[in-house]
This record gives sequence, structure tokens and C-alpha cells, in this order.
Amino acid sequence: MASYLLKRFLVLIATLLLVSGVIFIVLHVIPGDPAQIILGIQATPESLSELRHKLGLDLPLTVQYLNWIGALIRGDLGWSITYDVSLRTLITSRLQVTIPLAILSILFAVVFSIPLGVYAAIHRNQRGDYGVMILSQIGLAIPAFWAGILLILLFAVHLQWFSAGGFKPWMETPLGALKSLLLPALSLGLIRAAVLARLTRSCMLEALGEDYVRTARSKGLTEKMVVYKHALRNVLIPVVTILGLQMGELLAGAIVIENVFHLPGLGRLVFLAIGQRDLPVVQGVSLLIAFLIVVVNFAVDVLYRIVDPRIRMGKERG
Repeated sequence: MASYLLKRFLVLIATLLLVSGVIFIVLHVIPGDPAQIILGIQATPESLSELRHKLGLDLPLTVQYLNWIGALIRGDLGWSITYDVSLRTLITSRLQVTIPLAILSILFAVVFSIPLGVYAAIHRNQRGDYGVMILSQIGLAIPAFWAGILLILLFAVHLQWFSAGGFKPWMETPLGALKSLLLPALSLGLIRAAVLARLTRSCMLEALGEDYVRTARSKGLTEKMVVYKHALRNVLIPVVTILGLQMGELLAGAIVIENVFHLPGLGRLVFLAIGQRDLPVVQGVSLLIAFLIVVVNFAVDVLYRIVDPRIRMGKERG
């Protein structure tokens, strides 16, 4: 187990280095001069040159990249050009919104999708199955931002149960902060729930036709034990796989949703930073998002070995 974790950790580091290089190159080939944006179009060449030197923009790209990586290793994420504050402080404040939003979205998706998928598989070709399939198709067809707008119209405008946007800090009112994230999390979780429900149904149908399920039934086990103790455990493996892959889509979707609901999270921060050509913020947030995605995939690989002993035994033999 230790050797496996070490190998996965080395892959994680290599992936982050590759991603950091791609992020750095892409951002530096985008048209636009950060110094010009900061000082304005009426800035003199001397002031522009002085600011570029201060920001290190006049150095060769390889030197800029190595300086950036070296600072990251030392724990220095950089300094925001626009906000004039350290990225560590800026990102930490925004993570208090984005991380709970992502967790709530995943919880919504799992809580709705797995029971519905199992129910549809058990009631195959019945009205309940057709109802779940129709709901999942609707969830796939509606974009997250459009679902967010519809939820605002229903729950904020007509019913007035929630606010249309904004975020109340956790330290001031934890319940208010949680309430601020419910509609955005539901918007992000709908399409994930639709995908997972259809996947759970198809995998459950396949599992219920396997020999080990027929053997369990022949031993006199109740249908509930057959479904939830034997079949569902094997179904969780592909579900966990897709759930891990969806984490990247969820973080990307948060950029749009946080702007729809005016949430001060990482998504809105990087969206504004791109328009302001604040390279340190864009680089730092992009690398952080990549890091979170890689860590989630690492956790999924480890979870495989916990959920399915056959994977653990096969890798140890290999």
C-alpha cells in the first residue's frame, strides 16, 4: 500500500509541474499588457517600463517561470496586481465559498442520484423507471447557469424563500452562509445527479443479472440484502469514478454559477482577474484548481482499493 501511494504521489507532482507549465505559457501568449491595464492608456513609456521591471515582466519567460515555481515551493503564491494583497490571503477568503459550494453540490448529486438510479433499476420498464429517466434527461438538457436562473425566479422572486444572490460570511451567520449556497449548489448538482442516476441504473441492471446475485437469491437472502449488500457495492466503483471526473467539471461550472449568484468565490475571482489581466491571480487560482482536481483523482484511486478488494489484491500482485 505504501509503495502504491508513493507512486501515485510522484504522478501527482509530475502532473502539477506539467499543468503549471501549460498554464504559464497560455497566460503569457494571451494579448494584453498587465502594466498598460494597471496604469491606463495615458501612461508614459518610462512608467510602463518601471512597472514591468517591478513585476518581473521584463525577464525572459523561462526565468519568470522558474521564479514563479521557486516562490510556490517556498509557499509564496504571489501578489495580486489588482487587489494589492497577497494571493494566500485572497484565495483563502474565496475558498470559504467555493469549497462548501462544491461539497454541497456533490452531496446533492449523490443523495438524489443513487437512490433514484437504484429505484429505476428495480422497477425497470415501469412508470417509476420512466419517470426517473425523464427527470434525468431534463437534468442533462438544462445548463447549470439556466437552472440557476430558474431557481432564482422560483425561490427568490416568487416564493421569496432565498435571496437572489450574494453571500453572508460564515463567521457572522453560519446558517445564512449555508442558505446562500443552497440554490447555487442545487444548480451545479442537477446535471451531476442526472448523469449519476443514469449510470447507477445501467450498472445496477447489469449487476442484478450477474451470477453472484443469482447465487445470493438462491441462498434465500431477501431482495433488499441482494440489492444493497451485494449489487450496490459493485455499482459504487464506476459511480465513484465518474464522481471524481465530474469534480473538474464542477469547479469549471462554479465560475459561471458564482457569477450568476454573485458569490465571492474562486470562480468569480478568476473570471474578474482574466478581464483585469491580473496574471498572478489567474496563475495561482488555475494551479490551485488543477491541484484540487489531481488530489480528488488521487483520492478516487485510493478509494478504489477500499471499495473493491479485488483491485487491491490485483495491484499488490502486479
